[in-house]
Amino acid sequence: MSDSRDDFVIALRYSLLKKGAKQKFSLFFLISFSIFIIILDKYSVPPINFIRSTITDLVYRVSVIAAVPGKIFAYFGSKTKKHLIIYNENESLRTEVNILKKEKYDNLFLITENQNLKLALGLEKVKITEEDTVTIAKVMLDQNSPFLKSLLVNKGTKHEIVKGMTVFSKNYLIGTIVETNYLSSRVLLITDLNSKIPAIIQGLDVNIILAGSGNKDNFILDYLPDDILLEPNKVIFTSGKDGFLKAGMPIAETYLDENKIKIRSLTDPQQASIVHLTKGQFNN
Repeated sequence: MSDSRDDFVIALRYSLLKKGAKQKFSLFFLISFSIFIIILDKYSVPPINFIRSTITDLVYRVSVIAAVPGKIFAYFGSKTKKHLIIYNENESLRTEVNILKKEKYDNLFLITENQNLKLALGLEKVKITEEDTVTIAKVMLDQNSPFLKSLLVNKGTKHEIVKGMTVFSKNYLIGTIVETNYLSSRVLLITDLNSKIPAIIQGLDVNIILAGSGNKDNFILDYLPDDILLEPNKVIFTSGKDGFLKAGMPIAETYLDENKIKIRSLTDPQQASIVHLTKGQFNN
């Protein structure tokens, strides 16, 4: 045991002798200072406690600040994930709502059709002997004026497009083909001043003509009996009386505006960018 202690003392003395005077002093000072700090910490001297608590608080603050970027990334990651989930749910619900709307309009027309009687309307003569082929077209030009409303689409006779075909946007009737070229066709919109569509109103036993006025929110009803009072939230369908358009296609609806009953289209034809061309009713 004494031999080990003597060896340690000899090694320490050798290291001190090998160092310069300045280095010896620095080593001695550090050792002394360390011993001094240990003694102060052992007896809980107030100044040392204050310094220690201050340093600890500083370390805690630095730790909190250092953790902020991670929390921010985690927060935005969580929000992005929730946003994507909500977006997907919204798209799913939007598709479901469109399907339910279409089913609602179909059911409303069937009710109206039964109330009006097929024989009175002549609907028993409307027969479709061939399946409709739907052609998707892109709107190239919107020929818009205060009263004349038409669209130019990028499908023509080359794609078997003929005059009289019906044009749909988002499952709603927006017009008919009135002019065909080899690679393009012109669509007369239902809002056009020259548009006249035989129609019936949900729940009423009358035949009317739905006429365009140039405004999608203000259609005109021709041949509406004077004793018929319109009510809001009634859907207007094609009646099929002309033997040209299929019966039961929803076109417009009544609504209340400043204590007046007006008629507006179920979709804005001017906003269509992709349309569907068919010989009859479009079923998505």
